Formats: sequence, structure tokens, C-alpha cells
Amino acid sequence: MAALLRTWASALLSKEVVHDRELHSDRLVADGPYRFTRNPLYLGTDLLAVAFAPLASLSGAIVMIAAITVFNYRLIFREESQLAKQQGEAFREFCARVPRLWPALRPRVPGAGRSPDWGSGLASESFFWAFAIGEASFAATLRMQSFVIATAIGMALLLVLAWIARRRRRPAV
Repeated sequence: MAALLRTWASALLSKEVVHDRELHSDRLVADGPYRFTRNPLYLGTDLLAVAFAPLASLSGAIVMIAAITVFNYRLIFREESQLAKQQGEAFREFCARVPRLWPALRPRVPGAGRSPDWGSGLASESFFWAFAIGEASFAATLRMQSFVIATAIGMALLLVLAWIARRRRRPAV
């Protein structure tokens, strides 16, 4: 669920926006999962932490979930401050209607008609998919070795796909 949610959210932004260190507040996205929660990417990260919690000790799970939640809220507050400065009243209205993190059961704003770019979304979230596949493998076998092997295969596939994508973007000589 975490990887799926993050992929859907990423597909409406772009790989360049999702993985850029710079804050992108020049536009407001109000399509897909952004109609239910303002921060579906961070919600997906929190869900992944909860999914990994059973693999850790009790204290490790608590620390992991708490640390990721604090880190995410730090980013959320920073991004919301920047969006409020740049988007003004439109963002404040969006905030009044759409919950910050916990999703609404029904869309809170009408869609803007933006179509998701699923290729970009999958490319952006392939790291999460590698862990999701690893965790599914562990759940099926209850062997940590299965998790490590499946995750390693997922990461290797990620690197191969990134290499192929870079070669395709390279101009012909």
C-alpha cells in the first residue's frame, strides 16, 4: 500500500520534483491522492515504517516510526510554509479543505484534470517497490534471507532500469 500510494502521488509530480533537494512550490497539485491528503508521499513513507515495524524489536520499531514521523513533519512544515508564501490564498483554502496527513474518505477538492505519468511514478518509487517485494517475500517465507535476496534483486533491477533510462536520454553522436 505504501509503495502504491507513493507511486500514485509521484506520478502526478515527476521524478525530478520528487527527488530534488530543492523545494518546488511554484504550483499546487490537487489531483489523485492529493485530493484526499496534502502529503501522500509522506503518508506512504509512514506506512512503510509501520510495515517494517514487525521486523524490528519493539524499541527499534518505536524509534523507527517516531523518527520517520518527526522527520516527515519537519519537511511538511517547511514545505507548507513555502507553499503558503508562494500560493497564498489558494494554498490556505486547500489546507482548509484537505487534511495534512491522515486521508479523508472522500475527495475534498475537485480534480484539476492532471493525468498521472505512471512511468515516472514507478521510476521515482522503485526503491520503495524493492522493499515492498522484499517484505512480501519475507511474509510468504518467514525467512530474513528471502527479504534480503528479494530486496537486493529489486535494487539491482532499479539500477539496471536507471542505467537504461540514462542511455536513452543520451543524445546520439
